Amino acid sequence: MQSIVIDNLLMAALIKSMGNILTAAVPSLVTYLIGRKVFKEKELLKELRLAYSDLQFLLQVEIHHCREHKENSDQSLKLKIRNSVKHESDCHWSGKNTLSRLSKKLEQTNV
Repeated sequence: MQSIVIDNLLMAALIKSMGNILTAAVPSLVTYLIGRKVFKEKELLKELRLAYSDLQFLLQVEIHHCREHKENSDQSLKLKIRNSVKHESDCHWSGKNTLSRLSKKLEQTNV
């Protein structure tokens, strides 16, 4: 009879200690998961801003390249070069990322 009482007291103490552990662990786990999500979002935003900046740079390179062609051959050859790239690679120009749109997108992501 005495061992049953000790077992019940032991079980009650174990349940109470597990409750204390869970009380501390659950908020910590939730905080960790939310923090990881926020950190990942900030990293993705940095990568997006970098990609937009790279696109701006490459569009400026295209403008300068076309200006050089125009000075040397009286034609910019922009469409010819774009079509050549399209046919020689799997890349194509959507036309959705113009310099003005990229500037607006960079302003929007400057949070």
